[in-house]
Amino acid sequence: MAVALEGVTERRGGRGWTLVAFYPILALFLLVFVAYPMLDLFARAITVDGKPSFSVFARLLTDKFIWQVLWNTLLLGCTVAALGTILATIYAYAITRVAIFGKGVWHFFAVLPTISPPILMALGLILLYGRRGLVTNGLLGIQSTALYGFWGLVFAQLISYFPFAYLMMLHLFRGLDASIEEVAGTMGANAWRVFTTVTLPLLVPGLAGSALLMFGYSFADLGNPLLLGGDFPVMSSQIYLAIIGMYDVPQGAALSIILLVPAVLMFVAHKHLSARTAFATVGAKASSRHRMIRHRPAQIAALVFVGGITLLIFLQYATVFAGATTQLFGINYTLTIKHFSDVLTKSRHVLVDTLMLGVIASAVAVVVGLLLAYFVARTRMPGRNALDFLANLPLAIPGTVIGLSFALAFNHFPLMLTGTAAVIIVAFVVRSLPYGIRSGVAALDQLHRSLDEASTTMGSTSGQTLWRILVPLVRPALLAGMIFSFTRSVTTLSAVIFIVSPHWSLVTPTILSQMDRGDVGQAAALSVLVVLVVLLVIHGVPRLFGRDWREAQ
Repeated sequence: MAVALEGVTERRGGRGWTLVAFYPILALFLLVFVAYPMLDLFARAITVDGKPSFSVFARLLTDKFIWQVLWNTLLLGCTVAALGTILATIYAYAITRVAIFGKGVWHFFAVLPTISPPILMALGLILLYGRRGLVTNGLLGIQSTALYGFWGLVFAQLISYFPFAYLMMLHLFRGLDASIEEVAGTMGANAWRVFTTVTLPLLVPGLAGSALLMFGYSFADLGNPLLLGGDFPVMSSQIYLAIIGMYDVPQGAALSIILLVPAVLMFVAHKHLSARTAFATVGAKASSRHRMIRHRPAQIAALVFVGGITLLIFLQYATVFAGATTQLFGINYTLTIKHFSDVLTKSRHVLVDTLMLGVIASAVAVVVGLLLAYFVARTRMPGRNALDFLANLPLAIPGTVIGLSFALAFNHFPLMLTGTAAVIIVAFVVRSLPYGIRSGVAALDQLHRSLDEASTTMGSTSGQTLWRILVPLVRPALLAGMIFSFTRSVTTLSAVIFIVSPHWSLVTPTILSQMDRGDVGQAAALSVLVVLVVLLVIHGVPRLFGRDWREAQ
């Protein structure tokens, strides 16, 4: 019925605007800005002096140092994925299943790193535990380099990226049917047995997704390895050095392809695992009133755990704020607002550029994601599965690879976008698109197709149905996607480090360059301002649109 009505809708194109015309435009967008950069990157990796050659790959794959770097990258990614998933699962379990006070506070600090540049954590760690750190030098009187290396990177990436896994596990814990756990409890199982035999098996796909998420973030991370890597090089930093340091494009492209292989394999493995280990609860309406654990030792353990994680996160932000409000952190602790004043004068254009491009990119990402979600969830257009695959491909591609592919692909004919705002906006959109599509598909799947059919029988076109009927109903998902896209855009580093220019400067590359120059105070002040702006957007935009959206229709 729905398919037949689609045909009727498009034949009535003269009575309103339809969506069919957007389908080839979306396909062209994905081919140009997803498929083409990847193909161009591969072509550059096998081209030497204008001729096809695999000599670069041969040289890299026989280089023991490159194998060591690859092993370092895999070891770091697996360690962060395993530890991050464990921490996220325990934290989410404590918030959703244990009766502890202050859950709002614990949750706020747990998600705070999601709206911050990951490089902020490296900055905080350096100020605390670096050679002139407050703890190492100020309290212990030593100038230690222990922070720089494997465990320093693990610490920084865990604090930066564990919140994303925590949010995923939090939603999974809250979405489980409480009646199943209650039945297990009434049959005599204690809390630990219920968790291991009932709850945990239902969370297996989520655990796999959490591990993939952490692994992908670790692979894509560039700021932390550049600042804290020390004698522990990883692939992202080697790609950066090959392009920026040596300007060896074939080697940088080849390293990107090598980095891409394990990332894609992990993505495919997660899909396969999720398909084979999917669990579902059977019943009518799931119960959401979960029984809270009130056993005193469990409550104390949960409080100690969440309190310890919260303290670590709080220390990072407090230290960065201290660095922004003191003359020279570690040497002169005189209070000052000089660094904020310098940022608002010397780096004001950086903030303006970042916010403006982030807003534009988030709006474009929401529109493109909604249209793609509509074609995937509501139509049977030919090739829609291929478009869905292309749109979700950036989820498996490290940000460093995306940024480099954009810098190389759009630096020559036929699309010369290097140095323009367009290439930055498109990079932002491509990075956020998978999340927009998935949230859009999930939101549309919750709306019965009878809404579309009723609108069609009343003479509306597909475009009118989408705008007048479906969009108002999925407004919360669209708004959440827009905020997520904006946050991800203004805080990313790896995806934009190769495409920024003197004409369009962004916050995260500027913070990195300030750290390299030793301008710690300005780097800290700029980081604090970014966090405050993002917090303002997250809390202010939903209130604004929540009240005025319907009146604006």
